[in-house]
Amino acid sequence: MSLSLAIIGAGSIGAKHAEAAAQAGLRIGGIVDMDPLRAAELAATCNAPHSTEAATLFQDPSIQAVVICVPNRFHKQLAIAALRAGKDVLLEKPMALCESECHEIADVARSTGRLVQMGFVHRYTAVGKLAHEVIEHNRLGSIYHVTAQVNLRRSVPGLGKWFTTKELSGGGALIDIGVHLLDLSLYLLGYPEVADVHGQVHSVFGRRMREYAYEHMWAGPPNHDGICDVEDSAHAFIRFRNGATLDLHVAWAGNFPEPSMPSTLMGFFGERGGMTFPLFGDHVNLTYEKGGEVVDEHMSAPETMPFRDQLLDFAKGIEVREVQGAGVREGTIVQSIVDRVYGSSIPQARELCG
Repeated sequence: MSLSLAIIGAGSIGAKHAEAAAQAGLRIGGIVDMDPLRAAELAATCNAPHSTEAATLFQDPSIQAVVICVPNRFHKQLAIAALRAGKDVLLEKPMALCESECHEIADVARSTGRLVQMGFVHRYTAVGKLAHEVIEHNRLGSIYHVTAQVNLRRSVPGLGKWFTTKELSGGGALIDIGVHLLDLSLYLLGYPEVADVHGQVHSVFGRRMREYAYEHMWAGPPNHDGICDVEDSAHAFIRFRNGATLDLHVAWAGNFPEPSMPSTLMGFFGERGGMTFPLFGDHVNLTYEKGGEVVDEHMSAPETMPFRDQLLDFAKGIEVREVQGAGVREGTIVQSIVDRVYGSSIPQARELCG
């Protein structure tokens, strides 16, 4: 199909979607950003008009869909406005600031008959696709436990800017990276029903803004006169009604010795086999029994173009009028777990996060 979409938010993620649209053969009908220079710069790369007002896109009948990649605080209002204007929506993660906002978006999507696909792009990575294939071929059997970890040593993003300002972001490492880990884990498990959630968040490093020594900082440089009132790490234990469990650890910053501490690790353990892989990797490791022995297998993951493939799923969903990737149900479930982790954290540790 010939799809014309617009991108709201001309930052780094908006630029990734613009590049992916070109790879997928989709037309960019407009770029919107509150910063006119940034909007103009991205628009120039895809020969599209630009504006500082999303309403200009919503009023354009030639635009069928929008990709929303703005600070989390604005997800709900822009998604609802787009849906009411008759546009289908690819909504970057997280779905919203809290579960109740997710329900509002879902209600409007149902009432308008429009689609909302979540930007859970790790389903489309090389390892994400291969891991799904392994499970589809039943090489693990019934999965009883999952571990999901991102241990970034010094990578608080945009310190002092919107990433670390709770009013705009809704939280820190958990609502930023943690939602990717949650969706990928739940997706590979088949999104089982959640029984209970226990967790703890910690605000240790980012709060010492001027003393914070960093190794990497996307969305930088830091603004030491800004705000950091979110967590820089979160740890949770989730049980499902089918008896499976998920152990989640996500950190923007921590005192992690190298190389003994892996920066990322996804592990799925079943009655027939086990599987591990790095979140941003190019291979999957398997362990299983064969001929009375325990054997290991290293599987290379064919290279993919995750953002392109995500947009192709979005375009297909619009054509057949059914979401092909993650929809409002999955986005809401992930957000409900995030809310419950924040809610279960003891007050001393969650004072900046809850």
